[in-house]
Amino acid sequence: MPAEADILQRLRGRIAAIERSGNGVRANEAALPFDVSEIDSHLPWGGLATGAVHEILDGDVRNPTKATKNKTKYPIHPKFGDGINGAVTAFAAGLAGRAQSHRAAPVIWIAPRIPGRESLYGPGLQKFGLDPSYLIAVRVPSDSDFTATALWAMEEALRVPAVGMVCAEVEEMDLTASRRLQLAAEIGGGLGLLLRPAPRSSAENSIPPTACISRWRISSLPGAPAADAPWLPARLPGRPRWQAELLRARGGRPKTWQLEWKDDGHNISTGRTTGGFTLVPPLRDRPLPQEHRRACTA
Repeated sequence: MPAEADILQRLRGRIAAIERSGNGVRANEAALPFDVSEIDSHLPWGGLATGAVHEILDGDVRNPTKATKNKTKYPIHPKFGDGINGAVTAFAAGLAGRAQSHRAAPVIWIAPRIPGRESLYGPGLQKFGLDPSYLIAVRVPSDSDFTATALWAMEEALRVPAVGMVCAEVEEMDLTASRRLQLAAEIGGGLGLLLRPAPRSSAENSIPPTACISRWRISSLPGAPAADAPWLPARLPGRPRWQAELLRARGGRPKTWQLEWKDDGHNISTGRTTGGFTLVPPLRDRPLPQEHRRACTA
């Protein structure tokens, strides 16, 4: 009888981990887990593979700027545009915070310097477990050389074993540049996140191929209902939620999850904000909205 698909998927993941270990990746750091069993068991590596670069598309951006043709080693774009949506920034911050705690190493975040706009806000990042004191923010002027400079900085950072994760907001990238980043990640054993605006078309085959070993599309969802507390405003925002679509994974299969961020408060002993990703509960298991609950008990 043929083997089950999930068994083959796990075997492919183990083979990939063995291959990466030959490139300097430590075996006990083969993956960064989400700590969500449904996701970690589906991914071939038991989480986001380290020694690799992962691509995250912004599912909320509808009008990205047009690409330009060039013949340089790194693609060049005349202007970055409006940057990355806050939902993708928050999702990446949650992953970067996990990388900080798991690898005890700083995070490098490369982003454009856009006048009147700041994509990273320290207290906000801390809510997602990313300690700003161990964050190195690299700001690149959003002129014609932005993409080339940002990709060069990401490649150099990925080669450093002491770096836990490298995030880069990059709009345009070709296959050759992504291969250079993947090779650099294999050398340094780190983990790279490429944060990119969504393409003009939502079709998967319209997105140019890259050498990243996984591709995700992150879209914002309405927040969770606010905590059931009579002294709080009824429309107070609750936990942030995302739709996380795994579009492609080397050795894996596409799948979609609805996630929310569970904030467990502040850990006094470590001085860090604790929390993590969790699946959005099914509709039948969600708490009754506060106004309906009052009507039922009246």
